[in-house]
Amino acid sequence: MHRNVTAIYRTRETADLVRRELEALGIAGRHVHVVPDREVPVASTGVRDDVTYTDQLHGLHLPDEDLRTYQHSVRRGDYVVSVEVEEAQVGRVQEIMRRPESEAYNLDTREGEFRHEQAIAYSAGDRPYNEDYLASRDPAYADPFSRTYRRNAPLPYV
Repeated sequence: MHRNVTAIYRTRETADLVRRELEALGIAGRHVHVVPDREVPVASTGVRDDVTYTDQLHGLHLPDEDLRTYQHSVRRGDYVVSVEVEEAQVGRVQEIMRRPESEAYNLDTREGEFRHEQAIAYSAGDRPYNEDYLASRDPAYADPFSRTYRRNAPLPYV
């Protein structure tokens, strides 16, 4: 079983710090995803006009109920860090990603903020689907500042 740990941060600087610490732990950079993957400003309307990040989030194959929270957080200016790890690494990765002192969101609270929002559709119509990649929450690793998922196969990397 493969694991994915994901968290939401208020700033690009914090997301980059977490990414660097995960890589220092020995996790290959191709397994660490920051969404959006570049600086994308928030418009005067309070949301990002560039929605290419939604396809990046769809590509992580996370459950729809959580995808909505990640999409709307990023839409409003936040950054998602998602990392593919072996099960033995989950506890240490959660410690790095927890960072409430460094702007990590409590995901249960954040989920409540977007409960009535709709998930943003994949730009090409049907969401890419492969049952082996589809993640489900792993209750064994409950943490308010990160979500851990399990899947049958690791995500393919370019």
